[in-house]
Amino acid sequence: MMAQNKKDPISAPLLEVRDLATWFPVKRGLLSLTAGWVRAVDGVSFIIDSNETLGLVGESGCGKTTLGRTLLGLEQATGGDVLFDGRSIPAMSRREMDRLRRHIQVVFQDPLSSLNPRMNVMDIVTEGLVQFKMVEGSRQEHAERLLGEVGMGPDAVYRWPHEFSGGQRQRISIARALSLKPDLIVCDEAVSALDVSVQAQVINLLLKLQSDHRLSYLFISHDLSVVSNIADRVAVMYLGRIVELGKTADIINAPLHPYTKMLIAAVPVAGEKRIIPEVVYGEAPSSTDPPPGCRFHPRCPEAMAVCAETSPAEVARDGHRVMCHLF
Repeated sequence: MMAQNKKDPISAPLLEVRDLATWFPVKRGLLSLTAGWVRAVDGVSFIIDSNETLGLVGESGCGKTTLGRTLLGLEQATGGDVLFDGRSIPAMSRREMDRLRRHIQVVFQDPLSSLNPRMNVMDIVTEGLVQFKMVEGSRQEHAERLLGEVGMGPDAVYRWPHEFSGGQRQRISIARALSLKPDLIVCDEAVSALDVSVQAQVINLLLKLQSDHRLSYLFISHDLSVVSNIADRVAVMYLGRIVELGKTADIINAPLHPYTKMLIAAVPVAGEKRIIPEVVYGEAPSSTDPPPGCRFHPRCPEAMAVCAETSPAEVARDGHRVMCHLF
């Protein structure tokens, strides 16, 4: 069932990203001189409102995870700005960043790697509470409350991460992120490593927590079918840039950009024999040396001469944005 749009047009955005760029130097030679740049994120702009989920989709290597890490302050932005509740994240001091982490949390793709194997579940989910001096009463009571919110029993408190299944470990990761009562949670491929049935359970859990706590999510995924069940709006990313952004129903039912159409065509449907366009099998160019003009034109079945020469301008209509010469 499609997620309903909860956007409040009156309130200011919780997160605003303005022309964000994150480049990494390519070092070569004995002197480690900079020979080029990996343009992982290259001019990205969007907003996330309070109590809203923005889905970020694209192929592996398009810059989705780097974008999420930049928003969290784990990677340094090369250009542009990120405003959280009206304050610039790149301009924050280290002390201000430490305070900000209470309001922005993350759920990583692999919960086994992101959970400390030397800490039991109680220590994991209450670590942030201790750091920010938010513990009132016993830590065990806090841990049991948080585990209860994610559908786990109190018997898990003194167990270790390796004793749980993948879905249970991800629930523990969500409980840890929830412990500080954040405003925004970055979900970086949070369900991609889980079985399909477990994916549905975790998505329903995230929707319930969003309703209970008025959370906002940046939900990063390569799977449009998963994103369509949780996101209010979807941003499609290709080679460091967002090529289309709009309401989920518009993106799924009436995509504009050829790349978005390609991603939708590649989604398997049970019981149907699908003919996937040949363009799907092409590989994305290197982000170190992106093609001139439209970055998708070497793979685009509708490419024109202008596509190889000029980068398309962004066209917006009724909240639906697209970067394509066809429009």
